Amino acid sequence: MKKFSEIEYVRPDMEAEQEKVRAYTKALKEAKSYEELRGLFMEEKTREDAWATMAEVAQVRYTVDTRDSFYEGEVQFWNETIPAIHLLIQKAEKVILESPFIKEFAEEFGEFFVKNMEVGQKLADDCIVEDLIEEANLTQQYSKITANASTEFKGETCNFYGLLKAMQSTDRQMRKEAMTAWGDLYEEISGELDALYDKMVPLRDKIAKKLGFSSYIEFIYLSYGRYDYTAEDVARFRAQVKEKIVPLCLELRKEQEKRLGVDRLHYYDEELIFPEGNAVPEGTTEELVAKAQKMYHELSKETGEFFDFMVEHELFDLETKPGKQTGGYCTFLNTFKAPFIFSNFNGTSADVDVLTHEAGHAFEAYTAAKQIPFMDMVFPTSEVAEIHSMTMEHFAYPWMNAFFGEKADDYRYAHLMSALEVIPYMVCVDEFQHKVFENIGMTAKERRAIWHQLELTYMPWRNYDGHKFLEEGGFWMQKQHIFVNPFYYIDYALAQICAFQFFERSKKEPEKAWGDYYRLCQAGGSKGYFALLELAGLKNPFVDGTVEKVVAGLKPYLKRKVKYTIRPVKEEDLKKVAEVEALCFPAAEAAGYEDFMERYKTCKNSFFVAETEDGEIAGFCNGCCADTDYLADALYHDATLHNPDGDYQMIFGLDVNPKFQKQGIGEALMRHMVKSAGERDKKAVVLTCKDHMIPFYKRIGYEYIELSDSTHGGAKWHKMMYRF
Repeated sequence: MKKFSEIEYVRPDMEAEQEKVRAYTKALKEAKSYEELRGLFMEEKTREDAWATMAEVAQVRYTVDTRDSFYEGEVQFWNETIPAIHLLIQKAEKVILESPFIKEFAEEFGEFFVKNMEVGQKLADDCIVEDLIEEANLTQQYSKITANASTEFKGETCNFYGLLKAMQSTDRQMRKEAMTAWGDLYEEISGELDALYDKMVPLRDKIAKKLGFSSYIEFIYLSYGRYDYTAEDVARFRAQVKEKIVPLCLELRKEQEKRLGVDRLHYYDEELIFPEGNAVPEGTTEELVAKAQKMYHELSKETGEFFDFMVEHELFDLETKPGKQTGGYCTFLNTFKAPFIFSNFNGTSADVDVLTHEAGHAFEAYTAAKQIPFMDMVFPTSEVAEIHSMTMEHFAYPWMNAFFGEKADDYRYAHLMSALEVIPYMVCVDEFQHKVFENIGMTAKERRAIWHQLELTYMPWRNYDGHKFLEEGGFWMQKQHIFVNPFYYIDYALAQICAFQFFERSKKEPEKAWGDYYRLCQAGGSKGYFALLELAGLKNPFVDGTVEKVVAGLKPYLKRKVKYTIRPVKEEDLKKVAEVEALCFPAAEAAGYEDFMERYKTCKNSFFVAETEDGEIAGFCNGCCADTDYLADALYHDATLHNPDGDYQMIFGLDVNPKFQKQGIGEALMRHMVKSAGERDKKAVVLTCKDHMIPFYKRIGYEYIELSDSTHGGAKWHKMMYRF
């Protein structure tokens, strides 16, 4: 495959393609065997991939620069062309459904794919082709309006993304001015957006009713493949969120209010999680991509191979620029079996989120495309697709030190808090759309009033500090999904509940968590929602109690991270160190005060503690140096065997007081020890550990060597080594 920039765009002859589909349909009717029908079907899929790839190339290049008149024209062409050829394809699929070979077809490609074909017959008709073209053109107008919106702020021309960084400033007045500029900019284009939405809502309702549906809601649920649940089920899920998540979010916002030292949290304060400033990524775009590449190699062989492919073929456009469409997305170039990631980097932690979230989508597509014979089955329904992306964000936590340095813990806390707190907003967006499409004639003013009431229900902490447009309900306009992908946004909330399950599993059983996730990615869109949840061992978000259980599992990780300093041990620390050891190990394995005193005297340069602001010893890491890489049991007790000038740094223990666990302190201590050993020109760091700790040390960079012959404490130990 070429680099993305080298792919030649050539508009296909779509009239000729339509004739090929008609000929294909005729040939299907005349097929004498399943093998013949299957061959025709696969040939057609290859043809579809070719023109769909060109359509996607045009779309990507247009979103990169919406001022490009050539690609604007090409997107317009595709908007007007695709509905017609899709209708012809649906007619061909009807022939397959009525074929005497449908049983063999279903056995090979699955009942779910056949179900999708059957539903497709209900969603397509000549009578809506012009309406679909109009809808596509309206969404293109939305992209252009928002992409070209800009304002002057502090001497710079900023789009919406440019203002978001200022809204995380530690200067409260700066945050307020940025929010005011952001709100004013939306108010400035609100007339255009209202007019656009006034056209979209009745048009979408008309499409549904032309096809015989009672409402657009019924139509869109079916078109998204929501066969397993209904709008009533979604309403019950929203109720779970209101009951179990909103109160916790309110508590977290109160904690944030106290942490920031403000009397009342305003909207412009919400993005600032820490008074000293949020964690921001360290490095240029190129450096962040390089860090991500290293991370994915360490995460798994499969993710390493995937990200190498992305980098080699330059399948990214990441930085914000004038004329670029807002938001971020992952798409797929069928012919090349290649994902493409689009984003708007703005110097905040969201830049790293792109390299995990959109990469999660991309990894799933890259993986599934190797397993699945054609592209229609690569992507699952959207509530599953977002599990891939959101889970990857959590799986990446152990590598965040590379992106954020000493503020990695701040990032992890803020990210987890944000992942939870956005769920009420997601269900707010969903209920808003349900209300809009239940009352097609709703005016712009009525829409704002509805949004305002829903904000009070799902985000009771929200306060716009007197910004009239936002206080009256104008905030709904900032969610592009409402315009471009109606009713999609709830899928993020459903997926996040599942991603949280993967997160907790990764903490307890990391190898199982990865195996379940990879299996889910391999399955692509070959099964329905509930079946894929079962495949991955995930609890169903619609079942009463699921949200409550998931939230309960998160609470320990949402405790505010304790502030601590890692420093060399002092003699006066040793009694506290021995107390921590007794909390962490059984008596047969635990070292005592006298042991630590001997280690302090002979190898204090291999002994570090993590001390909290209150003077507590939260944890420690200690060891000695030796001439060989053999960690003998005798080293634990015989100080004469220690050689400060030895080539190998041995680790005796890594302890974290249970009340300070799950805050990254153990990893920070171990990384500090590794760094210290490297600075002292050691060849390697050597330790032994129990089974359940192997994944933890691998994540830090240790390699598994062998089963150790140690009998320390009567336990089974594994030798691991970090080589320099």
